[in-house]
Amino acid sequence: MSSKKKKKILQKYYQGETSLVEERQLREYFLKEDLPPHLSELRDQFEMFEVEGTEELPAAFDEELFSEIEKQERGRKVSKRTMIYYISGVAATVLILVTFFFNFIPFNSNKQYTDQEAEVAFSEASRILYFVSDKFNQGTNSMGKMARFDEGLHDLENVKKFDEGVHKTSPLSRFSQITNLIMNPAP
Repeated sequence: MSSKKKKKILQKYYQGETSLVEERQLREYFLKEDLPPHLSELRDQFEMFEVEGTEELPAAFDEELFSEIEKQERGRKVSKRTMIYYISGVAATVLILVTFFFNFIPFNSNKQYTDQEAEVAFSEASRILYFVSDKFNQGTNSMGKMARFDEGLHDLENVKKFDEGVHKTSPLSRFSQITNLIMNPAP
């Protein structure tokens, strides 16, 4: 077998496009002939294929395979069952929480508060809201510096426009240089 033909068949072999005849030729080539050093690694591979190809499966192989498949299928059924248990547990929890929320006594009570109790509750709520408002305002005061920074960025837009104008006049500068060279040639 020529080296070009061997390379071509090897490429087909690695792409999975060889026929059984071509694979047999490769096997015979790698098992019988003296191989070049760069192909000697493939000899072990083809020897392993030859040994493994002649081994017989045990008689009980099919039975063991099918029993393993059945075990896995049973395991899947159990996992579906446990999934149903989890979903029903979540649904029961949600149902209990909804029932608790709608039947909780403070939401359902018709208790009337005295004017004094209402006044105390109002003053406490107002005090807490003023406290939160004060802390919020302290946090936003530092944002004033950011506003001044933003104004500075806005002023830079004017500088950018000026820079664009200068860039547009650069061809005139080049024209001035050329005119100066024409009027005053170098000695």
